[in-house]
Amino acid sequence: MKFGWEIISGVNGSRGDRWVLYAQEDACRRAELHIYPGMGMKTGGFLWKGKWYTPAEPAWSRFLQGMPSFGAPILFPTPNRVRDNCFTFQGNRYSMTKNGAPHALHGVAYDSQWDWMEPRAEVEFAEMRGRLEILPGTENWEAFPFRCRLEVAYQLHRDGFRFRYEVVNLGEGSMPYGVGLHTGFVAEHGEPVYLRFPAKARYETTPELLPTGNLIPDWKSNGDGPEGGTAVDSLKLDTPFLMEREDICLLYPRRNCRIRIRPTPDFTVAVLYTPSSMGHIPAAPEDLFFVEPQTCCTDAINLHEAGMERTGLRILQPGQSESGSIDYIFEEAWQ
Repeated sequence: MKFGWEIISGVNGSRGDRWVLYAQEDACRRAELHIYPGMGMKTGGFLWKGKWYTPAEPAWSRFLQGMPSFGAPILFPTPNRVRDNCFTFQGNRYSMTKNGAPHALHGVAYDSQWDWMEPRAEVEFAEMRGRLEILPGTENWEAFPFRCRLEVAYQLHRDGFRFRYEVVNLGEGSMPYGVGLHTGFVAEHGEPVYLRFPAKARYETTPELLPTGNLIPDWKSNGDGPEGGTAVDSLKLDTPFLMEREDICLLYPRRNCRIRIRPTPDFTVAVLYTPSSMGHIPAAPEDLFFVEPQTCCTDAINLHEAGMERTGLRILQPGQSESGSIDYIFEEAWQ
């Protein structure tokens, strides 16, 4: 097994360049992971044993090249939505404004200028790292005026990849935050995919998809599909869930593939979004759905300030740091 990397030029100049980590076996690509450092260090395209499992070029070029928030963007410091584009923390109210416009959806990292390091290829993996700092005078300071640094790494293995993060509070006061990965998965039109989703409860949400503060224990984790999975195309959701500390599993019977999504314990929440079954992207080249592990729920800072428990909100003291990771493990399901 040989690990390496290459750059493929994008239509948006260096902003749209794809940095490809790969694992090669007997002159064939066993696995690839595509990273767009010029678009917020997002990923877009994971290949395993000749099949794409996340949106990849060229089929998804229009979306991946045209939308920094499409693919698998990094959600920081406010995963998903914030009520009225404002949050209150320790009695102070902050308006999330960037470049003169509201900017609360999915946080601020996904369309920011990151620093990144050239990938490295080792004997058992290939890796690429990136760093984002929020400081006075930077593009995100108005939206999130807390001195901090976010470092991430993507590490490709022969049968999957790992996303790893570290957040450091560089300021002199407490800092609230959350981290998430908005990972999209694909299947051929009509291809059955099943989900095993170990949720404790669903966050009740408003029509604007904002949590009300109530938890509803109505999710059935066992379906009638393979290994107790639920057919993804039967779900019509854009909903956060409070999770058990177990793997989330995706099952692709036609491909003989099981994907285990294994976050560290700080990822207490996951959002399920099924746009294809809801008719949201009728011209999509493949069926599309999202499984989004997050360290906190939607609008977590406001809910925490209001006294809601189990938001998952992380709070760092001055000089403190925290880290975590998500593993995506690919395996043959029925050997």
